[in-house]
Amino acid sequence: MKELILPALLLGWTLHPLAGQSQPSPPAFPLAGDWQGDLQIKGEVHHLVLHLNTNAEGKMTALEDFPDENSYGWPAIGGSFDGSHLTLRFATWTLNSEGTAAYPSVYSYDATVSPSDTELTGVIKDPKESWPLNCKRLTWQVKTPKPAPPTPVDGDWAGFEDWGNNKVQKIFHISNTEDGLRAYLDVPHEQIKGALAHTVSYDAATRNISISFGATVYSGKMTADGMALDITMVEPHFHYVIRFERLTAKQMVTK
Repeated sequence: MKELILPALLLGWTLHPLAGQSQPSPPAFPLAGDWQGDLQIKGEVHHLVLHLNTNAEGKMTALEDFPDENSYGWPAIGGSFDGSHLTLRFATWTLNSEGTAAYPSVYSYDATVSPSDTELTGVIKDPKESWPLNCKRLTWQVKTPKPAPPTPVDGDWAGFEDWGNNKVQKIFHISNTEDGLRAYLDVPHEQIKGALAHTVSYDAATRNISISFGATVYSGKMTADGMALDITMVEPHFHYVIRFERLTAKQMVTK
């Protein structure tokens, strides 16, 4: 797992109805909250935190943190929960042995849920290996901060990362909350939707902005007319310059 450099993700999968439940409204999600576990790989311990929740449509969501690796806020690309068994799938980019290129891969977490809904007993698997991972509940809910008055940088922004023979679109959704700015990242080409930034800062006086996803940092400046962000993206082994342009509500509908 320590080779993970940029997990990909897709939020929102339907929960399986629990036996005997009618479906006029989404069922309560008994696993909502924060979970912590220790993953041991080749004698090394990797601390992991899962944030489980449901979205407005009642679909399950999951964000994964590896604090020791400075990796935060990476959602799963899919999964399911049937009342006693949880499955989460995560996509990632893994460096080759020379560290010169990355290739996509998928790993999963399959776990049995204790009758008290306080423990997960399971295994993380990738195409080659598997490792036991047991998690214990830290909280019974995930806090969603209330909206706050918008800042000049609030809104939706889209830009392209130029790989030479390929251009990858990236979309930021930035909004102010009672706890400060929040930013989510979509990368449709990689099935990424709703990556939650670890930290976000904006200085109105200088128009400087910084958005970090652990080791991946987007930093730059908003243009004087407020219609673009000139950003430098830096992450291990990669460096790109990207211009993000502000999207209108009509443009967001067509995305």
